[in-house]
Amino acid sequence: MATIQDVAKHAQVGVGTVSRVLSGKGYVKEETRQRVQASIEALNYTPNEMARNLFFQKSGIVAVIVPEVAHPFFAQFVNAAEMVLCEKGYQTMICNTYYEQNYEQRYLEMLKRRRVDGIIFGAHTVLDISQYENIRLPIVALDRNLGENIPRVSVNHRAGGRMAAEELIRSGCRNVLQFVGSKSDAEVSTPANERHDVFAEAMEQHGIACRSVSVKWPTADIPYYQTVASRLLEDYPDIDGVFATDLMSMAVLQAALLHRKRIPEDLKLVTYDGTSSIALTYPRITAIVQPVERLAAEAVKLVVDLIHEKPVENKDVKLQAVLRPGDTTMGG
Repeated sequence: MATIQDVAKHAQVGVGTVSRVLSGKGYVKEETRQRVQASIEALNYTPNEMARNLFFQKSGIVAVIVPEVAHPFFAQFVNAAEMVLCEKGYQTMICNTYYEQNYEQRYLEMLKRRRVDGIIFGAHTVLDISQYENIRLPIVALDRNLGENIPRVSVNHRAGGRMAAEELIRSGCRNVLQFVGSKSDAEVSTPANERHDVFAEAMEQHGIACRSVSVKWPTADIPYYQTVASRLLEDYPDIDGVFATDLMSMAVLQAALLHRKRIPEDLKLVTYDGTSSIALTYPRITAIVQPVERLAAEAVKLVVDLIHEKPVENKDVKLQAVLRPGDTTMGG
């Protein structure tokens, strides 16, 4: 099996030059680079990943930190991010914070100690953002505001909230309810909260009653959603429209059918996220769909660029959600 020394001898260059070609760092004349590449192919040289990472003080691992990977949105995001990272030669460390600050702190310490090369961060705790800004190492935020120096990937939630409101208005709703995060969730600095503000504003402009009910978010606790949905129909029997994220929307749909409500005649429903988890529901839920795979691809691109110390021109990548009509609104 060929070694890096064999490649250097064959190409008539130093080992350092071969290392620069392999890492993509440092200046190497194009003619020399081509000669090294030709020697690598001629000798069928495969770099030892562990040795290469040790040499460049890299782990070859990117941590993807989420509140709870069982949640449909984060499960879909992690799956997509892992595939893209693999294509770029990185392994993925999946980290659940379970909404605990000490878990979040532990993962940041791993980055400081270079146990991982970078972090894609989508957790929802209220750790002071100065702890991120002071690290000055590769971090990309997913739907979080972690300071002006840390790149962020999200969708245009204001547009998403507006689309949801317009769909329920178009369906003839006069008395709607939206599920929002609890007070502690609202303290998390995330652009996702903007959709609720826009939704409420749109309803007010059209003279439509709009209640906002707080729930734990994001969580994958299905019995919790079912309990909340059942109480919803008892506490607010007069509502004719609901705006919620996928798990809550599915629970509301289930409860409504059990209470023999007609969908969409008696109750209209628009969900937010539009993950693959809602594909098995019937009636089909009208959804504001986040492009999860594109969010993952953009986050991976940013963190890899940061790892390789490439300049990041756009530190606020904002994608567009789309309306996917279903059977739970009148336009479906």
